[in-house]
Amino acid sequence: MKPYLASLLLFMSLSGIQAAQPYQTGSHNAQIKTLLVHPVNDWKASPIIHLGSDNQLLISFDELSHDYKRYAYRLIHCNKDWKPSDLALMEYMDGFSENDLDTYEPSISTNTLYTHYSLCLPNDDVKLTVSGNYACQVFDKDNPDEVLLTACFMVVDTKVSIRSEVTASTDIDTEDRHQQLRYEITPRGWQFRDPLSEIHLTIRQNRRMDNQVYGLQPQEVNPTKLIYEHNKALIFPGGNEYRRFETTTFKRSGLGVNRVAFERPFYNVELFECEPRTGGYTYDQDQNGRFLIHTIDNEPDETTADYFLVHFAYPTPTPSLDEGLYLQGDLVENRLDESSKLRYNFERKAYEKTLLLKQGSYNYQLLFKPSGSKQASSFKTEGSYWQTENEYQVYVYYRPLGGRYDQLIGFNELKTAF
Repeated sequence: MKPYLASLLLFMSLSGIQAAQPYQTGSHNAQIKTLLVHPVNDWKASPIIHLGSDNQLLISFDELSHDYKRYAYRLIHCNKDWKPSDLALMEYMDGFSENDLDTYEPSISTNTLYTHYSLCLPNDDVKLTVSGNYACQVFDKDNPDEVLLTACFMVVDTKVSIRSEVTASTDIDTEDRHQQLRYEITPRGWQFRDPLSEIHLTIRQNRRMDNQVYGLQPQEVNPTKLIYEHNKALIFPGGNEYRRFETTTFKRSGLGVNRVAFERPFYNVELFECEPRTGGYTYDQDQNGRFLIHTIDNEPDETTADYFLVHFAYPTPTPSLDEGLYLQGDLVENRLDESSKLRYNFERKAYEKTLLLKQGSYNYQLLFKPSGSKQASSFKTEGSYWQTENEYQVYVYYRPLGGRYDQLIGFNELKTAF
């Protein structure tokens, strides 16, 4: 069998196996850390690039060793629900089904050994030819059945204009705990034919997945405009500014850090205990859940920043039996699962969590999630305030009658400023 055909069959097999679960950015191996996905030279931007432009997306991560690995990657085109689309590989990209990941550097003078890998897309080996959602899977060529990480990103082919507004005067309260959105979608140089079935919006607050909104119907419909307003699904709790801490040096305690101590084999960072912030809003300039890898002791950051064990604690007299407490933010890949869940320590009377994190500046918040629910709440831990500075992302998907995949035809990011 020809190598290309064998690779294609393996790709199709893996796609079919995983089709039941939506793809989500994250590591699937304990040795893979600090997965980042963003446009080149813009770590604060959402992982989205424009079709046919010179924009490139950067995917980077660390593998905790100096051992040589034969890593490769494959790309999967997805529909709006992040499940594989019906397109064949040659319909959404020019290039091979699998390509080597050959840009890597070992860490320098770090206590924790790691190898830093990076990948830019599109590149000379891969050209993307249609818009939509994409999942990049990285695997070891010696064990191609095991996916080590998934990096999700989007390619937009802008065909609509998006006008977005946010207000603290919502349909359920006024300048209290919520923020309400309004969207106006206008096609550029064409007209909607059947927008109720062809146009689909996905809306997120600070890139969170647990409270994202989709399946909205517009309140006003005509061939040249869709208006989404006065919809309870467009009302979000304001939440609070993210908590912050810095681990840019081992020589002293940074922002939010109570103590730094070396306990073989890692430096240990003990953060100040997290207290509930339900007593009122206080402004703080956060990065809405992001983190920046940085060390002030050496350079470059990518290969000289070390790994520290970071200890979180949230004291409370008794645990909550019908809900779990979770870390939320990019530091846990915005996942609300066992990897981000805190455990209650009955001796200390506190929820606790320890993460191995690369040196840098971090944002996070603590959320309670009821058992059986997908959505978490900040009301008991962080409070919720209309003044909070948030980012709202809206993605506009289009599938015309007879279409075989969801096109991404619009993207907008709105920052609140009251």
